[in-house]
Amino acid sequence: MVLSPAQLTGLLAAVLGIALLAVFTGTRRKSASASNGTAIVAGIIMGTLVGGSATVGTAQLAYHYGMSAWWFTLGGGLACLVLALGFVGPWRRSGSQTLIGILAKEFGPGAGLAASLLSSVGTFINVISQLIAGTAVIAVAAPSLGLVPALLITAAFMALYVVFGGTHGAGVVGILKLGLLYLSMIGCGVMVLVLSGGVSGFLQTVNGIDNPDAIRFGSLFARGIGKDGGAALSLILGVLTTQTYAQAVLSAKSDGAARRGTLISAVLIPPIGAGGILVGLFMRAHHPGIAAKTALTAFATGYLPPVLSGILLGTLFIAVVGTGAGLVMGISTIIRRDILARFFDKAAEDKAGSLMGKGIIILTLLLGVALSSGSLGDTILNFAFMSMGLRGAVVFVPMLCALWAPGKVNRKCAMGAIVAGPVVVLLCGTLFKLPGGIDPLFAGVTAALIFCAAGRILGNRVEHIRVLHGGSETAVPVIALDTELYSGGEALGAALSSRLGIPCYGEEILTKAAELSGIPESILRRYDGRSIVAAYDLTADDPAALHLPTTGSLISAQLAACKALAENGPCILVDRFASQALSGEGVHVYIGADFEQRAAELARQKNLGPAAARRQLKRQDRARSRYYRNGNRNWGYAKAYAVSVNATGADPEELAVSLTAFLMPDAQKAQRKTAG
Repeated sequence: MVLSPAQLTGLLAAVLGIALLAVFTGTRRKSASASNGTAIVAGIIMGTLVGGSATVGTAQLAYHYGMSAWWFTLGGGLACLVLALGFVGPWRRSGSQTLIGILAKEFGPGAGLAASLLSSVGTFINVISQLIAGTAVIAVAAPSLGLVPALLITAAFMALYVVFGGTHGAGVVGILKLGLLYLSMIGCGVMVLVLSGGVSGFLQTVNGIDNPDAIRFGSLFARGIGKDGGAALSLILGVLTTQTYAQAVLSAKSDGAARRGTLISAVLIPPIGAGGILVGLFMRAHHPGIAAKTALTAFATGYLPPVLSGILLGTLFIAVVGTGAGLVMGISTIIRRDILARFFDKAAEDKAGSLMGKGIIILTLLLGVALSSGSLGDTILNFAFMSMGLRGAVVFVPMLCALWAPGKVNRKCAMGAIVAGPVVVLLCGTLFKLPGGIDPLFAGVTAALIFCAAGRILGNRVEHIRVLHGGSETAVPVIALDTELYSGGEALGAALSSRLGIPCYGEEILTKAAELSGIPESILRRYDGRSIVAAYDLTADDPAALHLPTTGSLISAQLAACKALAENGPCILVDRFASQALSGEGVHVYIGADFEQRAAELARQKNLGPAAARRQLKRQDRARSRYYRNGNRNWGYAKAYAVSVNATGADPEELAVSLTAFLMPDAQKAQRKTAG
């Protein structure tokens, strides 16, 4: 059919309105403003998850199987609930900018590379489902247009959406898009009930469907518990292992904002699918000969008022584009940061990295067009579930080990889990069909669990830092010196360094951290001892928007620097998570002083009045305590240290003599004998 002028007006108004909003919000947001609130977090999640699969794909599968099509949106809601309750905090504290980075940091670069490649394949499959869904909308607006041109148009919109909208644009548009989809899909469901004469009439309509295969249209498990249960598990694991949703969480201004945004998504996503199910079954009953993937679009053009049907079509198209764009952006982030940056330094640079990222996006979309125009099939939700399942099989179990059992799983076994999971899924989905229609994902996750369980039994052989060198009676330890602000800890470190003849590293730790991590030293110095509230900005076009690492990244960089310096020989490490880096090795010393003395020292250094110095010190103490307890819960707790010193009124040189006598009594005796 040809769209009427009113339908075309509604369609163009929706597409242009939402697209312009994406461009406006994405380009207007400055890179320096990097924190997203609750609404934007929810918008990013729902703007990506609620797309062609949740609408066009749900109606398509409902056309064949009824209620079991609900598992995409119902599973998405459950996934967001699990994400909010269990993963927001660990992700944000991990210090990694990508989920793959969590695996690489725990299990080594090889594991990270393997997970990057396999996870990107899983995400790419979902891009194919969005491209197919886009053609279903275009087929209504331009029925004479061929498949390949329709795919290219959809891909072009996705590319423009990423380039001009950015993640903040995706979040704002996600809110508007979801509002329109909510009204449209619920409206379609209500219209189905009105046309059917109410709930009882609709049920009679469903019962009257020609059903030679005896499909249980009213069951959530119409395709079997194994199949539909696997679909639910695919959604949950897929959301928890997809970079796009991790970006939404990591770009939040606080843990609370991230958690609230995911909880809102958990509540609002499932009802979208109900409207699609009603439409799919209605169209099966009244139009059994149509292509199933056009069930929703055909209902919109045939039964809704013209302008509203045009708005729905336009909103559906932008929903498809937004979801595909979010997925492609996640693929680009993983490939550039987790794969190419390992081999090409420019992949991490601002301008070169931005150009490389855009090139990856275009190549990914072109490959998706090529495969979508082939003979892979066009059941949208099949691709969506397959994509989620593959990602879950690759990342989920190793990620659990990295977050909750760090240092306890053998790296080779973790690598085996990363590879075995998706391989088993593919084998059981093609060559070896599981009995009872059980979804291959169950087998893949089981394989990963077996490998990681074996890795936990074998343990992870980690070389500990040698804190005693030489083995003689005058051996000098590595000393971790944690200090209160303005307590004289730096002066004490210098005095100990002179007496023991070993180097003392304070701000030098930041220099080493910058060298090892690639984080600019200026940022490490600027945020030395305090948290970064805006973790990093994914809202600007230029990847330089990732200019601020997470607080966890700063902590990880300093931990690595302390370990590297300690491995070079005896030394004194002042603050910067030195006590945590030594992991129970070495000698841990805590230096504090009375508040009034520290306030007086602050006033002297900053030329402040007594009252102003007290107020400023209180603020700095709170910020410093929060910062260090991000990485070390025992920071400042006296019993966690071998020595805890109140340096009030003490001379640093005299205190250094006392500490040397305590730390190295044998060495002191040897020195006295020599002097005698």
